[in-house]
Amino acid sequence: MGFIKKLYEKFVGRENLSAPCILVSHVFDEDDEAELFFDLVLARFENFDQQNNAVRNKSFSSDVDFIIQCTMASLSSTELCKKFLNRIDSYLYIYRRIEEYIGIVKQSAYWIRGWENDVKQLKEKLLQSLSRVFIESKGLQPNLCLKDEQQLRKINIVQYLMAMTEIGAKTIDTFFVLIKLSFQSSIVIDKHDRLQWKIIISNIKYFKISIQEFISNYITYELAFREFSLDLPGFIELIRKNHPSKHSEESPFLIFLRLSKDLNIKTEEFFDQYRTLFERGIKEKFYCFSHIGDLFTIIGRHDRVFDVYFTIYANSVDLDDLWTMFMYLSTKSELNDIIQKHLISKLSIRTAGAPIDSFLRYTKFATECMTKIKHEYHPRFLRIFENIFEGFIGHQLTDERYSYRFSQSNLKEFLKISLEMSTSHDLQQPSCLLIVRCLIFQNSTRQLNTADKTKGLFEKLNDFDQSLCEKNNPAAIIQDEWLQDYLLLIPEDFLRYFNENVYNYLCNNHLNNRWTLYIWRRLIYLSILKSKAENTNEILLKMNEWMHIVKHDNYNINDTLTIILIINLFELVIVKYIKSVLSLPKIDIIMNFIVNARQEQLHQMDTKQVDEFIQCAEKSIQQILLLQGKFYLNL
Repeated sequence: MGFIKKLYEKFVGRENLSAPCILVSHVFDEDDEAELFFDLVLARFENFDQQNNAVRNKSFSSDVDFIIQCTMASLSSTELCKKFLNRIDSYLYIYRRIEEYIGIVKQSAYWIRGWENDVKQLKEKLLQSLSRVFIESKGLQPNLCLKDEQQLRKINIVQYLMAMTEIGAKTIDTFFVLIKLSFQSSIVIDKHDRLQWKIIISNIKYFKISIQEFISNYITYELAFREFSLDLPGFIELIRKNHPSKHSEESPFLIFLRLSKDLNIKTEEFFDQYRTLFERGIKEKFYCFSHIGDLFTIIGRHDRVFDVYFTIYANSVDLDDLWTMFMYLSTKSELNDIIQKHLISKLSIRTAGAPIDSFLRYTKFATECMTKIKHEYHPRFLRIFENIFEGFIGHQLTDERYSYRFSQSNLKEFLKISLEMSTSHDLQQPSCLLIVRCLIFQNSTRQLNTADKTKGLFEKLNDFDQSLCEKNNPAAIIQDEWLQDYLLLIPEDFLRYFNENVYNYLCNNHLNNRWTLYIWRRLIYLSILKSKAENTNEILLKMNEWMHIVKHDNYNINDTLTIILIINLFELVIVKYIKSVLSLPKIDIIMNFIVNARQEQLHQMDTKQVDEFIQCAEKSIQQILLLQGKFYLNL
């Protein structure tokens, strides 16, 4: 006796069943499978539909009930379960037709509420059967045999899939088998707009398993998805929908990279797609700080990826967090060339406009960080800091919007930092030079006369770190450009502003500081060059007069400033513009200084020029005396 015949005999109300219904029910007893079985099922259901439409079947509701019972029983039968594997398409079709019939019955007076529960149980049983086959075959089965586009559209397997909005340990197998069958169906019916993993994942509202568990299950059944494997957009959507918690002990980025490897997704391709989620996570403070730092360490050898991700981070966090990340990477990574390049670039830009107290605080962090960094990485760390420091100082000390905020003590502190936090400890670094210029040569007001400016300059030089003056050649540090605001009009400024008290103050306060003497020498040199050449005799006469006024008219070996002044007058005025000794004005004080300075040879001067000048003078005198002698003989 057939399986369905036994069920028929037990069915209450069997006498009311229509012949087409009975014919449909007996289809389960047939031996056919695959497409042959589907064709048989299709024919009998079409016959059932035609009969109902023709005679308005009064037993329709009973027929539908019986078809439900037969289908449910077939799925529970040990004998028929063996055939289920090759009848997948047909069972899905039968269930879809039952849903249609239930919709019709609901509109009639014959609707029985219990049937809805029966249909629900039938669906659950069908999905359980699909899952069982899927699990037992490691995903190789089940497969759709049907290639009829119209019938596949009617079955609409994707609808089953999209009805699953909550995925947990108990439903994951069903979810995967429906994905497989939906993809197989989509290949036939959606030739130009096939189903995508991203759409499938985006439909899920609740995950009761972790992303690791999801991928682990996927890998278990990877044979099922050889033709439509989980792609990168789908994986990114999975991350978006099922992201590990911020409080996860393991870094989510490490999880993603490991899962990417399991899915055969290239690292750089993953990061290209993940960047939008990363940016959102940074802005929403979703990630643990150490996890972000570890990510930068991991991608530190990928120039383009590091640039993209560190740029996102640098543009999204406050400056304190950015500096903290700099310190973290310095202690956790090797600070290779790629990391150095991008740390310098991003931190220099963000730090350029930082408040002074903030930068001093960052410097303190950096100093403390040095004790935690491997010794071999110190030069790399200092190179980064140097560049950031150069950017900060270069931006702020050359912009009046910032430079006015720097006090003398600030400048001294920054000069100390520049020398200490450096690989070279060299005062010739651009930042050091800029600080020195501001510290010594920057005038607080432009209304001071030249004498007051010069006094202020001497005072600043005396207040400057004398050890730096001793160790560093001023000629390598001080630039002529810095002295432009201090240049003198010679002889006007000396006569007008440099009275005896002022000049004696300068002479008593240079303290033989090599920097002070160098600056005085360059000031006089540049000031004389600036003077008009046609006024040479006037310059010499008035300067000679001035020396008498300020009582520096007698040579003194310790009168250093005056000796420097006279040497420059000699080399730049007398030698250059006076063609004959006889044309010199009466400048006995100046000449006395020149002769004595030549004899002492304690100061920089061109002794050869002095000797030639003296010889020329002696020769001129001899010639005059000789001419006078001839004149008297002729008398």
